[in-house]
Amino acid sequence: MAACLFHLCSQNVVALQKGIQSVTVFWSVEEERSEDMAKLLGIIPGLDWSRPVTLYACSIDVITEMDGLVIAGLKQVRRHTISNGHLYTLDKCQLKTPKLNGGFYISSLGPADMEIVRSFWRYSFTETREVHLKMITSFPSVAIQMKSSNSLKAKKTDVQNEWDNGAMNEKHKDIPEEERNDEETLVSWIHSYKNGLIGNTFTVKEQRRRGLAKVATQTLAHHFLQKGHIPVVAIESSNTTSIAFHKSMGFKLSCAVEDAIRFPEGTSLKDLEFELP
Repeated sequence: MAACLFHLCSQNVVALQKGIQSVTVFWSVEEERSEDMAKLLGIIPGLDWSRPVTLYACSIDVITEMDGLVIAGLKQVRRHTISNGHLYTLDKCQLKTPKLNGGFYISSLGPADMEIVRSFWRYSFTETREVHLKMITSFPSVAIQMKSSNSLKAKKTDVQNEWDNGAMNEKHKDIPEEERNDEETLVSWIHSYKNGLIGNTFTVKEQRRRGLAKVATQTLAHHFLQKGHIPVVAIESSNTTSIAFHKSMGFKLSCAVEDAIRFPEGTSLKDLEFELP
């Protein structure tokens, strides 16, 4: 078979996940037989198809195909759509080197940043705190820290130097909150998800329109490209601001995707391990 299944389940990232399950799957619906895919899905380690499963950023074609599949002997009785949108990708020739305002520097997210990052994540209800912490500390991320306010008028710096010098400083992740410099403040960030996408880009209101989100995004994209991976973001169709933002950096439209919850026979919304907003 030429099928491609890409999966990362919450239960496989951290133990004791209170039942939250998630998976991302891709295959060609034109090339693969639905019966074969149902068998492969049914044997994914750590995934219990007798309970609700959250499908992250799966192509519309695949999700539609899954509606009619009997997986692990169970039919789907309902698909609850959380959001729909498109994937956008960036290749190396489109990557640009941004300028970073003085008074800011680039590092990576650490354990002490989890609560503030989580508080601004729209879809935090889909992951436990334990998994979210694992995501921002184990997978690539970018944090832009603000130094003391009296240095904000400093000259802009070429981020290429930051990239060359390993700005995504791994050891910064291990600095306890009580040992952080009081003059350092997290103001912008982006991180990777379990399925390899990048996102949850955010800049605090007071520091917007300084190009910080662009620096963070391009820095993480550069990291992925250096590792031989394609940077991919999933953006809701209604989020025209984010679409324009990513297109301005060279991201190109890829395919339509959807976040949804698959409910098998014998289950309903009351069986979810989290509350929908």
